[in-house]
Amino acid sequence: MAFEKDAGIPPGSNHAEKVIDSSSDMDVKEVAVQSVELTDAVAKDKPKYWCRSQIAMYMFMVVAALNGIMNGYDGSVMSSVNAMDQWHDFFKVERSGKDIGLVMAIYTAGQVCGSAGAAILIDGLGRRSGMFCGSCCIIVGSIVQATSHTLAAFIAGRFIVGLGVPMCTTGAITYIVEMAYPTWRGLAGGMYNVMGWYIGSLTASWSCFGTGNIKSNWSWRIPFIIQVVPAVIIVSAVWFIPESPRWLFAKQKDEQARQILIKYHGNGNPDSAIVRLECEEITHSLAVEAELTNGRWWDYSILVKTRAARYRMWILILVTIFSQFTGGGVISYYLPSILESVGITSSSKQLLLNALNNVFSFCGGIVGTFFVDKAGRRPMFLWGVFLTGLIYIPINVLAGLADGHIATAPGYAFIAMMYLYGIVISFTWTPLQALYPAEILQTDIRAKGLAADKTVSGIASFINLYATPIALKDIGWKMYTIFLILHVIHWILMYFVTVETKGRSLEELEDIFNDPHPVKRSKQISRVVIRSGVGVKVTDGA
Repeated sequence: MAFEKDAGIPPGSNHAEKVIDSSSDMDVKEVAVQSVELTDAVAKDKPKYWCRSQIAMYMFMVVAALNGIMNGYDGSVMSSVNAMDQWHDFFKVERSGKDIGLVMAIYTAGQVCGSAGAAILIDGLGRRSGMFCGSCCIIVGSIVQATSHTLAAFIAGRFIVGLGVPMCTTGAITYIVEMAYPTWRGLAGGMYNVMGWYIGSLTASWSCFGTGNIKSNWSWRIPFIIQVVPAVIIVSAVWFIPESPRWLFAKQKDEQARQILIKYHGNGNPDSAIVRLECEEITHSLAVEAELTNGRWWDYSILVKTRAARYRMWILILVTIFSQFTGGGVISYYLPSILESVGITSSSKQLLLNALNNVFSFCGGIVGTFFVDKAGRRPMFLWGVFLTGLIYIPINVLAGLADGHIATAPGYAFIAMMYLYGIVISFTWTPLQALYPAEILQTDIRAKGLAADKTVSGIASFINLYATPIALKDIGWKMYTIFLILHVIHWILMYFVTVETKGRSLEELEDIFNDPHPVKRSKQISRVVIRSGVGVKVTDGA
């Protein structure tokens, strides 16, 4: 591609700029960018981020984000219900031990089963179909939970909800990263996980806080009725949003895909530079990938067939497994049990502290979302693991000194550390947990890779959620020592393999993973002179 002298700066680009000429109508600036091609295309188009087509895309993202709300809702509703005496009395389940572990973990067993068919569904019928079918499962599972009269029925409902979640979340995040405008893909993906998870989590925790004072079983039945609402909205609205253009290209519906890109990425301009770049990159990427898949849609070996594919999957496994085994799941699901272990036995106080934890974490996540494209994915991952590891040191010390039963004053210090952990992990990891795996997978295997990711996540989460209450009961504070050790291992492994993905198109990342040194290659930048509406001129590589 030939680059002109001048261009504009795409929002979210990592660049250090200086004004070269401010006397002309359009300032000339020298900046450092990850992708010269993307910078050039966006600069020539001069996108208006509040035009009708862009606003329409924001609405599409909202519909997709409702899938994250359902996931976040379940993560908090069971944590809150676990603090309700009414639920425990009705089902005769203790707050720790194997029974509550099974209730919590069966959801992830459903997640593993749902992940197996999610990729086939999403690749075969489209991203919207995954969101639709998953929402139907969540509606059924929520109704079963809300109307349960036996523990077996309640567990079955939890399993059905778990079955639907990977279909929803895989379809949703795939849709978002493929449909979002390239320069705000990081913000969109981060917002999906943060807004989705925490709006769902806050709705669940505060709903349970409100219903917790009801003396009847409606105290825990009502929250599961509320869980149906976002699923019903998705079922009703998902067919009114356009399908992913990258999926349409993969299904040889090139003209339909191109028209969607022209309408929403090119603001109706058929000569849009960004649309031309995207179409060229997508078709080239699909042609290369078709040689590997050979049309075998059922073949998952594509995920490990090449060195680049194996590298991708190794990163996915590190992100997925360690996000489960570094303590986040403990706080999310078992905070009431932890609060009881430090002497806070009041059900209403547990519900309040659980709800406040979600508020603080939500604030951290919102702020962190705006740093995804500024700080970059790699620094946020590494700093997140490092800082949460530091926080686990006082958590471990406080729990160890008291042997799991902390006096009131140290107990509140312990809770403060738990809150701080939630804020830090929400700032650094939550915006990336859904975005990053979807970014590093190429178009033709994105659904399969995310389905495999959900399967691994479900297995790890099942082990974690089932083992945690047993560990709390049997080994007490030593459980926190295990998580502290895992933080150290996690940071070391992530340091050597995590690549930077910001500032690049999805297809452009293929070159990074094919490089002999992906981490080093991903951190390379180029210096260019740019002016809005014209083009870019490369000055040097950095």
